[in-house]
Amino acid sequence: MPKKYYKYNLFLIISAIIFGAAFVFPSKAEAVINVKGRILLQVQDKGQAWYVNPINNQRYYLGRPNDAFLVMRSLGLGVTNADLNIYLNKAPLRLAGRILLKVQDKGQAYYVDPVELKLYYLGRPDDAFEVMRKRGLGISNKDLATIIISPASARDNSLVQAPIMTQAPVVNNQVYSPSDIQLKTFSFKYGNLDYSLVQNFSVNLYNSYKNSSKVFTYYRSNEPENLREAFYNIFFNIKSGDNSLDDLVIKLKKVASDNNWSDDELLEFTVSFVQYIPYDKEKLANSSGINNNPYFPYETLYLNKGVCSDKTFLAVALLRKLGYGAAILDFPEINHSALGFACPKDYSINSSGYCYGETTNYFPLGVIPQNIDNGQAETGDEFNNLFNTSKLGKIEIYQKSSGKIYYGISALKNKIETINLTKASLINKQIEIDSSYALLKSKESEVNVLKTRLDSFVISNNISEYNSLIPEYNNLVNNYNSVLSVYREKVSAYNLKVKELNDLQSLFYQQ
Repeated sequence: MPKKYYKYNLFLIISAIIFGAAFVFPSKAEAVINVKGRILLQVQDKGQAWYVNPINNQRYYLGRPNDAFLVMRSLGLGVTNADLNIYLNKAPLRLAGRILLKVQDKGQAYYVDPVELKLYYLGRPDDAFEVMRKRGLGISNKDLATIIISPASARDNSLVQAPIMTQAPVVNNQVYSPSDIQLKTFSFKYGNLDYSLVQNFSVNLYNSYKNSSKVFTYYRSNEPENLREAFYNIFFNIKSGDNSLDDLVIKLKKVASDNNWSDDELLEFTVSFVQYIPYDKEKLANSSGINNNPYFPYETLYLNKGVCSDKTFLAVALLRKLGYGAAILDFPEINHSALGFACPKDYSINSSGYCYGETTNYFPLGVIPQNIDNGQAETGDEFNNLFNTSKLGKIEIYQKSSGKIYYGISALKNKIETINLTKASLINKQIEIDSSYALLKSKESEVNVLKTRLDSFVISNNISEYNSLIPEYNNLVNNYNSVLSVYREKVSAYNLKVKELNDLQSLFYQQ
């Protein structure tokens, strides 16, 4: 990010010239910043409860006990048992208002009260709901309206679908015992806003996929024309009763419909969902950097983790469900896989009709990462080579399917051009600031030289000489203040441009 300039402050009290201090008043949204991490109760609306996520300062409707329990857990931060034991007496300030999940102990949840920094065990849904009510802060409808509602939240918690365990649940059109069901929460971002999605998965169905053969066998006399193509095809075979992808697409489409998104925005939203599934660094570390155990899409979802090929399989399967053309892009020289999505041929890789979609980390669709570390793509701060394929090496394309075409590359290129033009503008403004600063220092030196002479006349009680120099001195001071005013204007314009660039880059990479 560009270095931010601050105003050059040199306060001189001369001939009744006083520099006034500038005060920045908080905006309406900033006025309620102290509620970050708090449970808010609508005192004018039947005490309806909301949770203000301290990460994005947006509120989430808590609803009924089961709903509240799931919302809070979906926004949880995983911690080890050792760390949690340290926090039991008092949590660090950086965790104020967070929900902590014990990743080593069945995901037990704790709420960090932002006032006391004390941990409250959430337990069962009813227990958690009671904690939230007791720790709640009353708020008027007027004040509550100043806090943005998260797009992932709704009065009916449409994204958070809680299983009712009073009877055997139905998952993927099959009846399972409660002990067979695992609730998984997926947290991701789109448009730099946070979303959470909750879905049930069957342990038995996961084990069925896990124990399935992941080796392609054939008779020597009947070798397939393309061995890798045949091997990849294994991972797109869906088992009976597995409607997980259909269920996901229904939920993703509902969010898109609620926001009046286009088909291409739904595609971006879906790929973002896949990109934010955690990258499984340990998986490759334990196998010398080679994925010896590729995951079926159901496995990747159930485990909520995977490497490039695992996440690419999932992305391709979801895009097909959305009706888009999709493929697997393989780069054998760097041992990497990525999503290929149908796009205009002029924008595609090697005129293949498929553009690049990174799955191991968040990247806008079409952007090619220039650095891949241990299988995971890393973002950078340069915007000049985002479509350069030279570092990818040889490109192979498998599992091609036809369908709708994504047309967002042109808009992406415009965003990149805007960022680069803004960066160029900053360079020019910095040159202007440096020149203005040099002139300011020169004027300051002239003022100080004359000030030294005036001081000497005061010491020698030479009032006549002192008075004769005052007009020249005041003229220099006025001249200095004029240059200072210009300098401040340039610094202010630069800082506004820095904010503009930082906002553009932050939105581009969702940081």
